[in-house]
Amino acid sequence: MPYGFRRGVKDPGEFTFIDIAGLSGAGALGIVSALATDFQQKGEASALFTINRWIAWAGSFVGFDQPPMWSVFLGLLAIGAGSIFYFQPITRQGAFAQGFGLLAVIVTAVPADLAGALYGMDGPTLSRAGYVNETLAAPKITTAQDSGHAADVKVDVAQSGEGASIDGAPAYELRLRIDAPDGLPDDLGEAIEKGVLRGRLHNANTRETYNLFRNAGGALERVGDSLFITAGVPAEADSAELWIRIELNGYAIEEQSATVTLGRELNWRITLRPSSTPMFVQRLRKSYWF
Repeated sequence: MPYGFRRGVKDPGEFTFIDIAGLSGAGALGIVSALATDFQQKGEASALFTINRWIAWAGSFVGFDQPPMWSVFLGLLAIGAGSIFYFQPITRQGAFAQGFGLLAVIVTAVPADLAGALYGMDGPTLSRAGYVNETLAAPKITTAQDSGHAADVKVDVAQSGEGASIDGAPAYELRLRIDAPDGLPDDLGEAIEKGVLRGRLHNANTRETYNLFRNAGGALERVGDSLFITAGVPAEADSAELWIRIELNGYAIEEQSATVTLGRELNWRITLRPSSTPMFVQRLRKSYWF
């Protein structure tokens, strides 16, 4: 069916390659505008992150590598550009509105994922002493690399005298230290609210994801240019692989993993690496699989 057959403004076949390219570009631009609006309003709950996680999850079953954010972005642009052949708008303004509306439908259909809050623990009281150990070992650690540099991983697994729990259920004990050599934002609350500071913790065994800065009883403390987080992670097995991703403007995105065991305190220290690369560029290079 020739382009424009349904509209009748031009005779069938009169839409040239340049006409169709312009309409496709306008449809893709509508997608870009809708994505920018969605991201501005929702931050890490944007549909772009959720779709990236869905694609990464589906790809894991067939052995695909984790797709970076830019591939999801280009895929959505292709949908916007290609959709004109179905809807057949006859003006670039109409193609733009159609692309914008198409993504609005997709965004409405994709649920927001803010991740769960970290829990406080019953049982042993965790002191700050474990955070400042400068001779920490690193058992069973796998480290994701970003921008070609290995992340600074320091993890210590110490025996806990008493098992921790969350409302009576077994829990892994996590003590996290985040060092920012070039300084932290003056107002952490505002930085978290505006998305300047973000962090997620993922249990690869249960596929549960937690927001490091949403608190349901865990302790968050700032000391100078360091953040200390003490929390519990619900446990369903004797051990689990935990992943952490931390984003802070002015630093490289850090993604690391470590193995945690029931009855042992996981003391995890992460040093952020200063970076001049804009955060939106870093995010396009990352795969947001959790």
